[in-house]
Amino acid sequence: MKHTDLVKAIALIVVIVLVFSAAMFGLNFYTGPLIEANNAGAVYGPLLAVMPEGASFDGDAQIYAADGSVPTTLVDVPATVTAIYKEANGMGYAVKTTATSQYSKEPMEITLGVDAEGKIIKVQIDAYNDTEAYDFRAKDPGYLDTYIGKDSALADVGLVAGTTFSSTAFKQGVSDGLSALIANGLIAEGVKGDDQLLTELIPSVFPGMADPTGNLKAEPIEVDGAVAAYKAVNGSGFAYIVPKGESMVMAITNAAGKCWVYDTEENDVTADNPDAVALATAHASANQEDFNAAAQEKFGRMMEGAANMIALELPRCNTVVAAASFDVNGEIYYGFYSKSYGYEDMDVYVIIDAAGAIAKVDAKTVIFEQEYFAYQNPSISSFDPNAYKAGLQGLGAIWSPEETAKVEISGATMTSNAMKQSLGDAFVVYAGAQLTEPEVSTNE
Repeated sequence: MKHTDLVKAIALIVVIVLVFSAAMFGLNFYTGPLIEANNAGAVYGPLLAVMPEGASFDGDAQIYAADGSVPTTLVDVPATVTAIYKEANGMGYAVKTTATSQYSKEPMEITLGVDAEGKIIKVQIDAYNDTEAYDFRAKDPGYLDTYIGKDSALADVGLVAGTTFSSTAFKQGVSDGLSALIANGLIAEGVKGDDQLLTELIPSVFPGMADPTGNLKAEPIEVDGAVAAYKAVNGSGFAYIVPKGESMVMAITNAAGKCWVYDTEENDVTADNPDAVALATAHASANQEDFNAAAQEKFGRMMEGAANMIALELPRCNTVVAAASFDVNGEIYYGFYSKSYGYEDMDVYVIIDAAGAIAKVDAKTVIFEQEYFAYQNPSISSFDPNAYKAGLQGLGAIWSPEETAKVEISGATMTSNAMKQSLGDAFVVYAGAQLTEPEVSTNE
């Protein structure tokens, strides 16, 4: 190649490089801001959707990231909270949080906007990963709007019937987001009224009105003279929130109609509240379903030769809705009918002998129907309901790890927990029954 040709070739390459570089510079000059804006939109779009009109977020907006990618001074942030952003004009905060229920394939992803006074502006679900059949947005399209304007007390924000676990998880996710802001002094904590405090006490003072995880299982009802009232889904009793001067108390009644009254500090104040007792017992006596006849018939079928059935008082508000003592060939036995909450609502019948050991257990729920159980969970299709129930015989009130394993059903956590609750509640009532031991029949 001639020298001049080489120079021309080199010059051409230089020109091409310069033109390409100029083109890339121009492309970056014009498209760079667009790309940056698009990236910002992807980040801030969901945040702006839960904030008032005119809100904006700048490059310093993010003040917390769960993965540690953002320097922060925030503390005591729940693990469910993934990010917190501060609005540039002092309008409040946008919080990204998650929620998980028993039906979650992956955690739900939630964004909520909170104003500077601690009131919820809006809440939205960015990714719903629970079973579609339990999507509370379909069951109650207006449910998310019930959060608007609420502070951390979440007063009057309930759950959605038919999607209790999923809507409970969602509510907890929102609450966790607010808790993170409160813990760091970014918003003030909401004040709960007596009626809300008392409602939140129900699972503690009335375990029969809650599932094993503590979720309230009750339907609101209207009762004259009560600020609010609830009926247990399993029929185990009622709860009544009753005004007392400038405060309130809560009366609860079990399936036998026995009544207790509590204040907001969970103190038993029954003796000081005869009016609340009168209201509760009057309503319960007119509306409580009687389970004794059906329970005693079942006990008789379970224990051949059972005689002298005597209904027992229920000393607690748990899942036991009926109990009876009886004798078989001169030996005393005690039967307990519990209605607990498993994967499906359960009917559990427990027979305990005079020595305090389980003599027999029976249960009615789809989980014990072998064909259905195998279909729902093929991995444990070898489950034998009869062998399971037989394995519970001989257990006492306190179980060793080996005995606890007999109660648990692999792959069926909810049913296992419900069985534990039913058996435990039966022993609680059994302990009370020992205080007034029935007479033993001498009939042969």
